[in-house]
Amino acid sequence: MDMFLGHFTEKSRVEQTWLSELFLSVRDKLLPVLAGITGGLPVDEVALSVVSRLQGCFSSDSLPLSFRCVCVSELLSRQRTACFSSLTMSTSQHRVLTREAEQALPNHKGLSRANLLLIGWLSTGEDGWRVSDSSGSVHCELLEPETSWINQPMLFPTWNYIPHNPPGKGGQEAGYLELIASPIHLTPDAVTFDPGGPLSEALGVRETARWLGEKRSGGALVGVSGEVCTVSPLLVIAGKRFFCFSLRERDFTVPILVMDSRSVPWRPCVFVGRHVCVSALRACSLRGWAGHRVLSVTSQSRLVARSLAHNQPRTAVTEEKETETERSQQLSQQESLAHVQTLRSDEQASSADEPTIAADVEADALPREEPPAGPSASAACAVKIKRSKIISYKGVISAVTDQEAGLYVIDGKLGLCLAYQPLHWNSGLRPGAEVELQHVHFLFRPSPHGLPTMLCACLRSSVRVTAYSPVAAVGPASSSSHGELPRFLLEKNLGVSEYLWLHYYSNALQQRLCPRWVCESRVWVVASRLLECLCVHDQGREPRDIYREMLQEPHLCPLNEYRVCGAGCEIPSISDLCEWLKEKCWSSLSLSALLPPSAAGLTRAELNPLLSWSFRTWSLQDQPKVALLVGILETSPVTATLQLRDQTGAIDCVLVETVEAGSQRAADNTAWLGCLVCVRRCTLVAERFLKTNFPSWEHLNEEKYITNKLCRVYLQVCVSDLHILSPSTAMGLLLAESGNKGPRAITAHGEKRSEPGSRGNEGAGEKATDKERESEGTSDGGMEGVGVKGPEEKRTSVGEPGRRRSIGKRMREEEEKGSSESELMKTIEKSGGGDTKRRRTGDQEIPAGHPEQGIVGREAGATSDPCVSLAFRVETKQGVALRNHQLLSGATPGLSLSFVTKVTCLGKAQRWDEDPRNGPLQVTECNGPHTQLELQFISSAVRWFPLLQPGSVYRLMALHTEDVSVLSVKTESVKGGVKSHGDPSLVVQSRWRIHTLAHTPLTTQIVPSETQNIKTVSQILHSSSCPEIVSFYGVISQRITLKEEQGKPPAIQSLIKTKGVCVETDLRFRLTIEDAEVSTPSIQVYLDLTHNPFIPGLLPGATVVLHAFQRSVSRKGNVYCRFLPISCVTVTALGSGDSDSSRHQQPPPMMLLGEWARPEEGQHCMLGRVKAHVTCVLHLKMQWTCSLCGSIYKQDGCSRTFPSCESSTAVFQAEAKVAVEDGTAEAHVWFCSETVPALLLLGATEWEGLQWRMRVRGHLRLYARGRDMVSDMNPEDSLVQYLCVLCSSSSICRELTLTCQLRSQKQEPQLRRMKRGEREFLTKFPSPLQLACTHTTPLTHTL
Repeated sequence: MDMFLGHFTEKSRVEQTWLSELFLSVRDKLLPVLAGITGGLPVDEVALSVVSRLQGCFSSDSLPLSFRCVCVSELLSRQRTACFSSLTMSTSQHRVLTREAEQALPNHKGLSRANLLLIGWLSTGEDGWRVSDSSGSVHCELLEPETSWINQPMLFPTWNYIPHNPPGKGGQEAGYLELIASPIHLTPDAVTFDPGGPLSEALGVRETARWLGEKRSGGALVGVSGEVCTVSPLLVIAGKRFFCFSLRERDFTVPILVMDSRSVPWRPCVFVGRHVCVSALRACSLRGWAGHRVLSVTSQSRLVARSLAHNQPRTAVTEEKETETERSQQLSQQESLAHVQTLRSDEQASSADEPTIAADVEADALPREEPPAGPSASAACAVKIKRSKIISYKGVISAVTDQEAGLYVIDGKLGLCLAYQPLHWNSGLRPGAEVELQHVHFLFRPSPHGLPTMLCACLRSSVRVTAYSPVAAVGPASSSSHGELPRFLLEKNLGVSEYLWLHYYSNALQQRLCPRWVCESRVWVVASRLLECLCVHDQGREPRDIYREMLQEPHLCPLNEYRVCGAGCEIPSISDLCEWLKEKCWSSLSLSALLPPSAAGLTRAELNPLLSWSFRTWSLQDQPKVALLVGILETSPVTATLQLRDQTGAIDCVLVETVEAGSQRAADNTAWLGCLVCVRRCTLVAERFLKTNFPSWEHLNEEKYITNKLCRVYLQVCVSDLHILSPSTAMGLLLAESGNKGPRAITAHGEKRSEPGSRGNEGAGEKATDKERESEGTSDGGMEGVGVKGPEEKRTSVGEPGRRRSIGKRMREEEEKGSSESELMKTIEKSGGGDTKRRRTGDQEIPAGHPEQGIVGREAGATSDPCVSLAFRVETKQGVALRNHQLLSGATPGLSLSFVTKVTCLGKAQRWDEDPRNGPLQVTECNGPHTQLELQFISSAVRWFPLLQPGSVYRLMALHTEDVSVLSVKTESVKGGVKSHGDPSLVVQSRWRIHTLAHTPLTTQIVPSETQNIKTVSQILHSSSCPEIVSFYGVISQRITLKEEQGKPPAIQSLIKTKGVCVETDLRFRLTIEDAEVSTPSIQVYLDLTHNPFIPGLLPGATVVLHAFQRSVSRKGNVYCRFLPISCVTVTALGSGDSDSSRHQQPPPMMLLGEWARPEEGQHCMLGRVKAHVTCVLHLKMQWTCSLCGSIYKQDGCSRTFPSCESSTAVFQAEAKVAVEDGTAEAHVWFCSETVPALLLLGATEWEGLQWRMRVRGHLRLYARGRDMVSDMNPEDSLVQYLCVLCSSSSICRELTLTCQLRSQKQEPQLRRMKRGEREFLTKFPSPLQLACTHTTPLTHTL
């Protein structure tokens, strides 16, 4: 050191101290590297060289005292933020540069300046160029490197350091260097050498191309000089690292293959537009590219880049055609962007005027069109196949969409996709960096999930950073975990549109499912299955040929053609879906459309109940933007419903499954719980609940009368429309048992379960296509034996020998392999690019019962702990309601959701060594008497309610215990000397599990209980032996909300709110249930759900099973049913999904009054048509009614005096009763306000005039006395006289076709006094049939 400091005796003490630190840094960090390579150099000489180079940077003898020497290890370990260091740029210059960069990118900040002095050895490695010293090495990126820089000690004057965040993630280093200025040699400058002889002896491209064509090289080596026209990226395939580039001279090109390990580091030195000279090249042929010869580098080859004025980096944007020559025109960056905008305008014009496309335009759509495959084909737009244009472009990266997926944004308007190139580092591609793109593909609207204009790079394209970014990234680097997407792109040979869709799906799934249900490293697996579910990628696309893609003319690659689709498949989150449904629900509300035609005659008490409930449905596949729903199927203990859930929210689901002959039934398979599914087709339902106080229909536009409104949204789904993206453990076992039948087979296990509520549904799902079944298929296999203990402590072996997989073969392979061979590997082997054998990832077997790797949090895996089970079959179940329970000893009693099921135990409780889950029912489980048992589900255990269906067989599991007594109960109980003969009960604990079992011969031997006797509507109406508590099924034809009960105590509501239970206050409505077999019989069912959770799916057209309802007969003889606290409603088949009309009904049958009056002799009918003659008008009543209190309203106001009514609104009401006969019997028909004008043959003007005349009188009543019509009012009144004459006229007593509804079923005989001469007789006459007219049609007489 003294000898070194002796050269600087005139320096100050501070400068000498700084020089001492520099000397120590050179001696300890740089000299050991030089000693191992050059044989050793004097440390004084190296240190003096460093000082000399530093002083050369400042053009003076001053020293950069503000700079501190830093070694590589210190830079990697201590520098956590990105920084900038420069010996040549002043602080003010750096400030100006930073300010300009921040203005161009408002959301970014410039790199902080750090005065660090970096000296090191510039070398090459497997990952590129590196800066090394004795403490370590770091990867570096260079702008225009020279081969003479390799293995030289360098001083780096200007550079950026970019750390990775977090450091060391994914095996990467903590950061890398961006060398902005050319490094400075510390040793004497290398003398320019002659590569293989004088440069004048190197052949030109034209001579070399002719020499290659002669095929008489004889192993001779040749040198060639020319301008680089194409450069491929660095490829690493099967352990081989290589790249290709071509030299051009006018119309002649020469391809050069670089595979020698010592020559591969040339890749950054070769870029388009640079003039290079390469020596010692040998001609060779490539397998897989027959008929072509290339030049290959040898171990003696050298490369020299000439520095000529015309060889500066190209900035032109040129449209490449197959036969065009090299263009010399150079454009600026602004002109480049303008040219791209012109191309985009041309594409827009061609898309707008597709039939008039010129045939000579190269980028026009091909003559063929392909409809999109998959379930969304009916709603998606037509898919066009277009050709891309090849251009070159220079711009600035404005955003990094996803670095791992190779997606960027240039100039804020263009998308850049690098996924078709190997993504080794992509270092330097940061926001603010200037890039030069050569031979990239211009695509217009390849996907709705990206920018309209995309630039895509293939293996012939080159991407070069011409200027590094002066700004730092905003916030921490996002961990997208999309590094596997490019590999999947190569394996499946996806197009650009499919790849952008896949990236969109991965982002959406990562935001909504990670980390609760899916690991970030496995998101791409789920996204790829979702893509396969849609079947949007072309299975018939040819595999990639890398040599043809890089070298062949004309150019051929997967990017030559691409799909254009104007509408994509969206994946809305559950919360967004709920918000959209609620918004559409209220925006589509029309109060007037909810009212019948007689709305003008309804009072407030009659009007507001009709507005209190309505619904609206949408079909998922019929939306303008085709949508898919992805989520986890779970049950909720709060709503006691099945839900589709993601991390943003949950939505209730009504799930049914299709069985034989296209009929439906309620889903009962608990294996669906925990499955990650994709909903392809479903019905979106929004039910509106309004509390209104409208005085009359004239005030419907005034929102002040709406006091409260609520919307309930849910889905109606069929199992056949669900696609499993990742199965639960139980579903995996079921898929393995079903073999190659796929998920469709899971609904076939219960075909023998008798469900009277199931019926056909033409619109419910389609059969799975062969492609879907193939994608969902599983491999065959048996179940591994599991030990089981019975009560007698005997161990038996159950199940079949062998082993089965927990999921299908396809799903297992995708989850198990960390990396797989791509089509690119297969191509390079066929092409002769390397003779290294392909490495194969071994397949690892997944034990039965284990969940998929990467899918977490849905269901616990198989456990080796002992457990206890009880097999049972559900006979009946009660509805979920708030009941008083004391859950634990000493707990405070209170309201809790609960329900009870009556089951038949198939045997005694069994002990297992391992959890059998939903494995086949064993013989040991059925040994023992069949006993009746009541299972009580309280609080969180009510989550099992939607999947427990009468007639299905289940297995109740108590884990982590060997005590079978926890599931054993006594058949008789004695308390206080009193013996209870009722069924014993068992409280289901919240941690217990229930699994649905497939029907086997063991289950079919069980005799069904009498409680499963589900009747039809006809049997309920007309059977004389019906009990008071009945269960029946039918189709909902109408739903009407009932009036609120007055004076109902509200105390219970406060308790309900504290429980957080999903109930509706004062939710009372009436359902009209039609017979599912015959459309005419119907029954009225009254429900009060004040203490019950909301029941979704009770819409017109839905088939329901009603358990434990009270059958009653009204005073008029009508049969109806009432909801009880134990009643249960189950939706077994979905409605038509049409909110504008109920289930399609056939026209009412034509009836004879005699048959209708005597049902024992004819058919039972509630609605029918009759052809009859009006014999007389029995009475006619007209009045103006106060809309508030219902009193008579006259011109001066309401007539009520105590208490007085200040109402100012009234409605006009009319009612008539006539006698009709058709020759078989007589009937009394009642006409309401909307049918009275048709009966009296009054037009609209006459009817309005009649109402105006009635305004003064308030009311009027006419009735028949003998053959005349009389009134209690003044008989001299002209209006009274007019109506009396009108009702007695022959025009009223005419023949009509009436559509009538049975008004009363009770027809008691009437006693009439008859007189014949002087004798009187008291005789019983049958009561006339009481009908209510809904529509009138005059008869047309023909001669």
